[in-house]
Amino acid sequence: MAQQSSVQTRAYFNSFHYPFNISTVPLQPAPLPDRRRILVCHDMAGGYIDDKWVQGGTNPDAYAIWHWYLIDVFVYFSHDLVTLPPPCWTNTAHRHGVKVLGTFILEEGGTDVRDTLLSSKDSAEMYAERLTELAIALDLMDGWYCLKFSYLDCNSVTSLKCAYESYILLGMNMEISMSLQQVTHLKEFVSHLTQSMHSKLPGSLVIWYDSVTVDGYLYWQNELNEKNKPFFDISDGIFVNYNWNEGTPEKSAVVAGERKHDVYMGIDVFGRGTFGGGGWDVSLLTL
Repeated sequence: MAQQSSVQTRAYFNSFHYPFNISTVPLQPAPLPDRRRILVCHDMAGGYIDDKWVQGGTNPDAYAIWHWYLIDVFVYFSHDLVTLPPPCWTNTAHRHGVKVLGTFILEEGGTDVRDTLLSSKDSAEMYAERLTELAIALDLMDGWYCLKFSYLDCNSVTSLKCAYESYILLGMNMEISMSLQQVTHLKEFVSHLTQSMHSKLPGSLVIWYDSVTVDGYLYWQNELNEKNKPFFDISDGIFVNYNWNEGTPEKSAVVAGERKHDVYMGIDVFGRGTFGGGGWDVSLLTL
């Protein structure tokens, strides 16, 4: 993706890996329910590496999910630029009616990719269309967990006022600073990706991660506010970082208005920076 020419030629579709990554279980197009939701992110980089093999592995104790009925959205995450969920995850999630999102992440050190992607409106829209094409061709995703422009840990996420039965989170993640001109093209990228996905895959999602602000700074807000709401407004939701405090969910709900269920409050399963301790000890007083 860092090389524009390789994207334009769609080299991936000629690769050895392509046919093995196509899922086979369809998910009936449907919007998310207008209620409290749970979004789970499986962070492969967090140690769950046995399940990455398309044709199965030899470890009977590999990470697995037994509570699909509690989940609305499943995100497959790693620290690669573009992360495609292995079809075993997509097929399983679809059997249980759960949407699956791939991850697009740009972290510190990705300045060349940033500068290419956000060099112009045409470039931003072209990359958005390639991501859409990839999702459609593989039949493997129902959207993108987008633009975490920085570093992300393995998290558990619940939407506003949702109970904490979720286990682990996360689609677009931009954890890298940028100029105001690049922010303009970033918003064009997010908007075009959302519209393109909706047009070609009804019921699909593009979810923004609370990282870079509309000022171009990498500064986690830990709430929905004027610094990140412009990205929320042009996508299907936002994952709020997990360092929020008591009262933050209520403030975010006020800002979101009728879309409060599209705001996902992060819970770190290891308790790092999460109000109440994280994991099973997270405080429910503010949810």
